[in-house]
Amino acid sequence: MVDAGELVEELAVPALLEPDPIRIRKRRTQFTYEADDEPIYNLKEKFKVNFYFAVINTAIPSAEERFTLMQQISSVFGFLYDVYSFQNTTTKQIMEHCLNLEQALQYGESKDIDAFDLCNELQAIARRVQKSASPQDVLNFICTNKLTDSVPNTVIALHILLTLQVSVASGERSFSKLKLIKIYMRTSMLQQRLVGLSTLSIEHDIARSINLEELVSKFAKLKARKNKF
Repeated sequence: MVDAGELVEELAVPALLEPDPIRIRKRRTQFTYEADDEPIYNLKEKFKVNFYFAVINTAIPSAEERFTLMQQISSVFGFLYDVYSFQNTTTKQIMEHCLNLEQALQYGESKDIDAFDLCNELQAIARRVQKSASPQDVLNFICTNKLTDSVPNTVIALHILLTLQVSVASGERSFSKLKLIKIYMRTSMLQQRLVGLSTLSIEHDIARSINLEELVSKFAKLKARKNKF
């Protein structure tokens, strides 16, 4: 509304608009305490009710839904983001986190990690990593020094953490690209071609760096049926 007001001042257009005539629709009430619908004559209030409140009511549940998943992941895997701090943490506290993670990664009688072994491994690794080491840095340190067999539970936990999908941005990005690609003139497009065009549109930076002439030449050599004698 502020931007619209500034634009109106620049164009020297009167800012006041007359509201449209409102016809009150009579509705039969079933109970005596029901109030009659009162039309909104003020345009600012009408904008606030029909647009602003509608956007807020949609945005708040969407934000809560997004951050709920992140909070769930943080409650289970959050302690792995600061492995260095386990030097000053009691074994009981580390064990509580490990038991919580073991329960989250357990299905029936099978489980991916052992809480007791994971606790001992984290205490041993904490003395060897840097203070600001991220989960990826810790995993790189383990792989570089060939310690994967010594701390298998830690490797499994870090692999699961680093491959978790906690955002839906990629899905929304794909759907937004599909709206641009599959228009009414391309309704007969098959799934394989649609996926290929979507990938090219999303990764357009990589697609532009590809040498098409070289790619076509390699494709022609691989698919050539004529043999030279």
